[in-house]
Amino acid sequence: MIQVSRFAAGRIQLWITPCAVTMPPPGGDSLAVPTNERLCGTQFSHFPVGGPTPVQEYIGRHPKERVPEQLQEASWMLYQCESIDGVVTELGGIDRSDIDERAPVVGGDEQYPVRCRVGDSLLFSSSGGLEKVFEKGLVLTVPPFWPGTSSAEWRRLLRSSYLNTFSVAKSAGSLAITTPLLGSGARGTPTEQAAEIAAEASVAFVKSAGEQSEMSILFAVQDDDVGEALDKALHRHDMT
Repeated sequence: MIQVSRFAAGRIQLWITPCAVTMPPPGGDSLAVPTNERLCGTQFSHFPVGGPTPVQEYIGRHPKERVPEQLQEASWMLYQCESIDGVVTELGGIDRSDIDERAPVVGGDEQYPVRCRVGDSLLFSSSGGLEKVFEKGLVLTVPPFWPGTSSAEWRRLLRSSYLNTFSVAKSAGSLAITTPLLGSGARGTPTEQAAEIAAEASVAFVKSAGEQSEMSILFAVQDDDVGEALDKALHRHDMT
């Protein structure tokens, strides 16, 4: 695990790590978990019956010439490495009964009940293997699907996912929230566009929180290319 860069006097940090869940940056006491509207992890499809589904045929697909031969099969996988929802589910990070009790159905239908709308965020106590890792809890958030272009509505919703997540964590007393690059996994957002909103939203949150807020934002990504894109975006938006 390495720290790539620090911004806003260290209140925004970028780390590259093999796994944001099992090997998070030091100091993080809460975790942002991008998920689907059902808050069901990977127990069911991330995609509602009939769509929408990501625009790309394969999420995370890279040009063959950029991928080592031994990794070419992995480059066609549906869930690219920046997704963490499955790891959280595997480790029993959230008690299902807690979701049923604290996140009532707010929309959708019988086949695809919505418990958290796109752009919203909900806090849950961590459990299982994550109980002592993220003591302030897990913040589940639903990023928007990539619509094929950086529309104003898409930007608003992804920015909302970040700002709501940070606000929920701050209200829970978190001093540092670990977050992947929201929207760049199963929701299909290209890295550069996802990084731009991540940088814009995190800097906006730090500015609005003011110097009295002690909470830090720890971006944790696996891929060097993702780290480079986010680092460039953060440099463009850095306020220091």
